[in-house]
Amino acid sequence: MDNFYQLNTWQGLFSLILTLIVLYWTIKAIGLLVREIGKRTVTKRTTILIIKKSLLVFKPVAMTLIVLDFIAINYITHSILLVILGVFGYKHIKNYLNGIILKLNPLLGKGAIIEYMDKTGEIKELLPFGLILNTEKGERFVNYSTIEENGFSINSNEHSALRQTLYMETQMSKDTVLDMVFDNPLLDLSERPTLKQTEEQDVLKLQYTLETGASTDDLLAFFQSKNIKTDLTITTKA
Repeated sequence: MDNFYQLNTWQGLFSLILTLIVLYWTIKAIGLLVREIGKRTVTKRTTILIIKKSLLVFKPVAMTLIVLDFIAINYITHSILLVILGVFGYKHIKNYLNGIILKLNPLLGKGAIIEYMDKTGEIKELLPFGLILNTEKGERFVNYSTIEENGFSINSNEHSALRQTLYMETQMSKDTVLDMVFDNPLLDLSERPTLKQTEEQDVLKLQYTLETGASTDDLLAFFQSKNIKTDLTITTKA
């Protein structure tokens, strides 16, 4: 019980903030570690996605805990102060929270084509308080509250790109090549690449989706640098 009441002090508030900061960067470090040393498979991608979503939700939860502890130090004075700040900052707070809700939507991300209020644009960046859209009239900023209040639809996104096929001739094992595939920044890992052995000896069939902005030539150059012969069509050995 004594430990609980110690939180209701300035020292306790400082300790809480420090703890939350350490926890935040610990989670973020785990995410970076998984990205760097994690093996292929969907498990790695799913883990990274969960960590990203956790960090997204962590911020408002942490801020709520800090506010509650701040109020507990002096209920009357601090409550009045927060109410005054809330009145002036209500629109910004609401906009930020709407942004978190929208970012949790798996279809809403960079490269998505979003339509709202008879306007259409490609999402170039998701900022804390709004989107940067690439429209016919150039880039424009749209806050999250505008999108949330007026509704929106997603016509397509980066995951709707055409799935392509590539044949590779190599004596490397399938697992070794697959490791290269999943570590390749040119490929969209949300659309899981598949690698299968063909009837031809040492010929593998890769089915994949490129990241937005990447080209097949870039991918071919990558495998060529790894001494892997590639072809868009299978060739039968004599």
